[in-house]
Amino acid sequence: MKKDIKGLYAIIDTSFSPQYSHYQLANLVLMGGCKILQLRMKNKKWDEAYETAKKILSLKTKYDFTFIINDHVNMVGELKADGVHVGSGDAGIEEARNKLGNDFLIGYSSHSIDEAIVAEKKGADYIAFGAIFPTKTKGPGHPVQGIDKLKELCSIIKKPVVAIGGINRLNINDILDSGLSSVAMITGLSQARDVVEETEWYIRKIGK
Repeated sequence: MKKDIKGLYAIIDTSFSPQYSHYQLANLVLMGGCKILQLRMKNKKWDEAYETAKKILSLKTKYDFTFIINDHVNMVGELKADGVHVGSGDAGIEEARNKLGNDFLIGYSSHSIDEAIVAEKKGADYIAFGAIFPTKTKGPGHPVQGIDKLKELCSIIKKPVVAIGGINRLNINDILDSGLSSVAMITGLSQARDVVEETEWYIRKIGK
């Protein structure tokens, strides 16, 4: 049975925190109580991503969490992860659904309201929307959606909306009444002095 996408959504990407392995970072956010993890290993070899995903999946013996893998549809099926996350440059929603069936979550990264609406119609289980604020993860040329568009999208579509991009302690209160289901974070967690403590703080703020 598919799990709900709500609360804190940790993206395990060490591009800006090379002091951690992906496994170490995953373990820290799980220790902090996070229930949704996405493994994001852009520009890494398939074998390396596969072994990392397999290792993170082993943490399910200690923690109850939803594990999503970015891009790699076939890997999700082989490892029996909980879902895949795709974007415009990856395998499409329909292709992922055809390969995985209805028991796996399919998330989609959208960068406009129109794109999000199309993704919902194509069968995405949740829609990531951003960047809400400027973010160094995507760089200066990435479109910034802002709070008003986030609220508009949440009022239009029925699937869970995951806000992402530049969210931190200073601005998170500005988005929590938008109607979102979940808040995704990368550097907001990975660059914290204490990742476990920071994860706990956001969970208290966002709710489970």
